[in-house]
Amino acid sequence: MDNKPAGFWIRFLASLIDGILIQMLAAVIALLIGDESFWNYWTSRIGSNTFISVADYMYSIVFIIFFTGSRFMGSPGKLACRIKVVNLDGSQVTILKSIARFFSYIISAVPLFVGFMMAGWNEEKKALHDMICQTRVVYRYE
Repeated sequence: MDNKPAGFWIRFLASLIDGILIQMLAAVIALLIGDESFWNYWTSRIGSNTFISVADYMYSIVFIIFFTGSRFMGSPGKLACRIKVVNLDGSQVTILKSIARFFSYIISAVPLFVGFMMAGWNEEKKALHDMICQTRVVYRYE
């Protein structure tokens, strides 16, 4: 079956993989630059750590936005789960649409991540940010 929609749980797994990769990237960079505040954050779990947010933004820009708008058609987590982001007609999304989709995640997250959960509730398995940006997440069959 071509362009079978990817549901909530496989998309959740892809996001979990991306989250793990964010933390691994942050740990490697912290180790390379000798940032002890990163390690203190993980041992104490107290206070704020601006380094994590910098690594998060770097990952988001490079891996989420760029990869989704490129020939890869998805973040490393989506690649690992064999799913991709496409336009409604199945074509590759542009970088501009990928940026819009990324910022639409904010709307999907408020309130209580209901916009993300919508992917499990509708027949087309679309999250709110997919509806806003006219995209779909489907299984890869390459």
